[in-house]
Amino acid sequence: MVTKSTRKPVPRRLSEAERKQRAEQRAYTRRIKVVFTNAGFVHLPTGGLERQFGQKMGELDQVFVYENVILVCEDTIEKNPRTHLKNKKILFDEIDSAKPELVDWLLTSFGDRLADFAQYDASRYKIFYLYFSKTDIVLSEADVGLFEPTRVVRPPTLAYLQKMSQNLRRSARTDIFRFLGLTSSDIGSADSGSANKRISTAIIYPNDNTGLRNGVRVVSFMMSADMLLRNSYVLRKDNWEESIELYQRLIERERIQSIRRYLATRQSTFINNIIVSLPPNVEFKNAKGKAVELSEIADFGTHQMFLPDEMNSICVIDGQHRIYAHYEGVDNLEAEIAKLRRKFHLLVTGLIFPPDMSSLEQRKIESELFLDINSNARPIPPDVLLFIETLKDPFSDLGVARQVLAKLNSQPPFQNKFQLSVMDEGKIKIASIIKFALRYLVEIKDDPAKLTLFAHWATADDRAQLIKDKAEKKNTDRLEMYIQFVVAVLTQYFNAVKAKYPQEWQDSDSRLLSTTPMNGFIIALRRSLPSHGVLAFEEYQGRLKNLKTNFSKASFPFTSSQYAKYSKEILANVFDIRDEPK
Repeated sequence: MVTKSTRKPVPRRLSEAERKQRAEQRAYTRRIKVVFTNAGFVHLPTGGLERQFGQKMGELDQVFVYENVILVCEDTIEKNPRTHLKNKKILFDEIDSAKPELVDWLLTSFGDRLADFAQYDASRYKIFYLYFSKTDIVLSEADVGLFEPTRVVRPPTLAYLQKMSQNLRRSARTDIFRFLGLTSSDIGSADSGSANKRISTAIIYPNDNTGLRNGVRVVSFMMSADMLLRNSYVLRKDNWEESIELYQRLIERERIQSIRRYLATRQSTFINNIIVSLPPNVEFKNAKGKAVELSEIADFGTHQMFLPDEMNSICVIDGQHRIYAHYEGVDNLEAEIAKLRRKFHLLVTGLIFPPDMSSLEQRKIESELFLDINSNARPIPPDVLLFIETLKDPFSDLGVARQVLAKLNSQPPFQNKFQLSVMDEGKIKIASIIKFALRYLVEIKDDPAKLTLFAHWATADDRAQLIKDKAEKKNTDRLEMYIQFVVAVLTQYFNAVKAKYPQEWQDSDSRLLSTTPMNGFIIALRRSLPSHGVLAFEEYQGRLKNLKTNFSKASFPFTSSQYAKYSKEILANVFDIRDEPK
């Protein structure tokens, strides 16, 4: 008689590559978990629990909950994740069509983990579907709409949120909520919307005493560190927003920890001003309790000020480290800091902007003030200075160059290749490209020698009008047209370079997409303009056939500052120019 063996099959041994891949995936998943748990979200270990969601079976890698905010998270380290993303979008669609079922399952399966939070009606829960890919997925605007309700979290965004949660712990929640587009009234119970906070003594500066003639009013007051921490936000240029209106530096961990220790040890607040922009719906009353218009206040009399107690409503211009040193943490200083958050009040100077002033004009004023305050302090990084120059004068050579690079970075052949943020590691650094090459190519000036692209743009009347716009610094519509022209020319030119060197363009070990070659090509293009003007893609492609440059790290013959020297080689071999103009 033959009996069947009951011995379990021996699991297949994983290869070394498979073990490394699994370890990499676990590390990436842990990284996401730490971001949200540092910020006070509760982690629900849903990974490996396959169940039916609507018409589709599936599992959720991780879920995080804070009060009534639910984050359904999927993560992958795949090199080509778009197919995986499409499959998860289908799953998220099924979940989104039956949200109460998801809420019931989480409360039933993980109720013990959620005991610290109140339970809400299913309709009150705010559910977000976040997709984290270690390989950056470049999505067009159409793609973003196509994949809704899935929101792709790009690697630089995850890096930013990671840094904030490491440095600010629980207080990083407000940054996460701002990323998600949530307001104070969205969090918690439906009746917990923001209320006005009354500040009894606020001193409003008369216009004559500030010298401001642009309608901006200045007010000084005291505010608790707790309210500032809860309601402030900072326009850090390395966050998830793709906007030229961002200019602030990232939080520095050592600096914020040093201030935190100072607070706990010295038990005293700071007497130097925090500088902020106040929300437009701030209100004032006089000593008799009567509402007054800001425009009617012309003396130093004290007034009551009413501010909305609203998350992410106060924009910090200067003093972010002093504010965020009071963060809600889990370190051995937290017990002391928790008491000081409500006890200590900081001296605040707030700007109130006219209701008809554009956000770009507001950012310009804020960034100039930031620069005035910090120019004599710790040196400001070159890329921050470039952001501020763009805000101060978008018509300047630096400002135009910065805007051109931002647009080039959003489309081929440079899509997502420039380091517009310090979180974009391993990409083309832009400061030297703008400073030493691109600014001279794009400068708006009347140039008889035709050494800038401006001399080759549109008609003489258009150019004269744009020069007038530049002098008046008002209308940017014509500037936008010129920038689009520059982007189109550079796209044609560098598409030809890419066609000439397709492998080097994609090879991370190639020197092609580094500062020296990039500047060499831009300088050569500028110096070719008087002889050749602006050419089409096919003409550039034909001329580039004669260029023989080895871009390998070992063989590229030009050092990091030899831009002009390499441009001479391009001019000679591509444009047949050997006597460069002065």
